[in-house]
Amino acid sequence: MKKVLFKFVSASTIIIAVALSNIALSQQALSQRTTDDIGIYSGHFSREGNNESPSKTTNNSIYIKIYEGQWIAMLYVPYPYAATVEPAVITKVLEQAKKQTTVSAYLRGKFGQLTELATVSIGRFGYLEDRLVFECGSLAPCTIKLGDGFLDLIKPGVINEHIIRYNHVVVR
Repeated sequence: MKKVLFKFVSASTIIIAVALSNIALSQQALSQRTTDDIGIYSGHFSREGNNESPSKTTNNSIYIKIYEGQWIAMLYVPYPYAATVEPAVITKVLEQAKKQTTVSAYLRGKFGQLTELATVSIGRFGYLEDRLVFECGSLAPCTIKLGDGFLDLIKPGVINEHIIRYNHVVVR
């Protein structure tokens, strides 16, 4: 009985050690890839269809900003006002919003840049294999799959996942 218990504990320890090292390696690899290849911390990401039918349907244009230190923000600018806002202003609003909090929060305001009220959701993200994972007010956490010059936001649904493409916008 002692031998069986010893083998079980040894096998469990090895499995846990391998799993934890793989998680750490995948986080390191993703973190290195995102900062080197994509420059995800610069600028922001704009939803495909902003200022078109998706914005008309939801009454918002939606933008995402990823910050160093594993923070993420989603900005909701009311439509049709959003069509008049320049990309540089969106980046400034997202930077200003992050300066206002050190914890996960929902903020509503003009952030010294806008003429109409907008809402920003700021929270932490983690890594899961090759994706970013964060709480987005959905049935389950949302995930982000990064691409070259874009990200795909994957929101869980009742029947299917909803995949929404966001294009990387860097204002120079």
